Amino acid sequence: MFGMSDPATVLTQMRRYASEGRLEMAEVMAGEMTERMLAEKDRDLEKQDLLVQGLRDYANILEIRGAENAEKLKLSFGANKELAKQRKKLAKMHNSEGNQAAAKTIREHQADDEVQAGRVLALMGKSPKAMSRFAKANKLRPNHLEACIEALSTEFLSKGHLKKSTKLSNALTLALNAAGSVNRNGPAFQLLPVGQRAADVPALIERVMPWTVASTGMPPPVQSKLLDKLNDLSVQVQRIESGEQAANAALSAAVDKLNPTMDYHAFSGS
Repeated sequence: MFGMSDPATVLTQMRRYASEGRLEMAEVMAGEMTERMLAEKDRDLEKQDLLVQGLRDYANILEIRGAENAEKLKLSFGANKELAKQRKKLAKMHNSEGNQAAAKTIREHQADDEVQAGRVLALMGKSPKAMSRFAKANKLRPNHLEACIEALSTEFLSKGHLKKSTKLSNALTLALNAAGSVNRNGPAFQLLPVGQRAADVPALIERVMPWTVASTGMPPPVQSKLLDKLNDLSVQVQRIESGEQAANAALSAAVDKLNPTMDYHAFSGS
């Protein structure tokens, strides 16, 4: 099915389905592709790389489709565990060929994979384990913006307040500062933290701003710093729109060409 003899073609088609919001078809393709490739005992470097990409996509698609389906969340977490194993194997294969730079790049993806596992654990109601994954991601890649956002979100959703969020709130403010200036990419306004996926600024503000209101209980000193940063991002968007601020000040420096390019959560409303 789906021309499984050519996993590269399958991966491309599966991602096209995902981008169109056809996540059920994308899930089936990713599942079949990764299952068949795992059954192959002597995968070369190219196939191992495709397997790692496929498992990462599969875990993300299952996560989105598992928002109201506990079984799919379990499958997503399982795909993430297998991804960790195969990612490690891929790095080892690169090392054995003397390509330490490629091996390092593969290992650097672990931070994003830890965040994905954390999101799934949070959806499964396993908040302490989720927080551990977010903390690990932030340790692997300091000022990991997505990890900091997800950690604060999990704290709020699990406890219903942010009364003890000083450390988490400060970490998010630091990550926002480290992400640099707002950049314009076509109609989109983005933060481009080095080695991380671009973050849509209006969506980020819309998500984080409600956590800064008094009713959440966030300690006033950290609440003030985080709110000031969100307001600064809003002002930067306005200044770019009016031509008072450069639109792409950090674009070339921040884009990591080897980072995963598929943001499946852009399709989560489909």
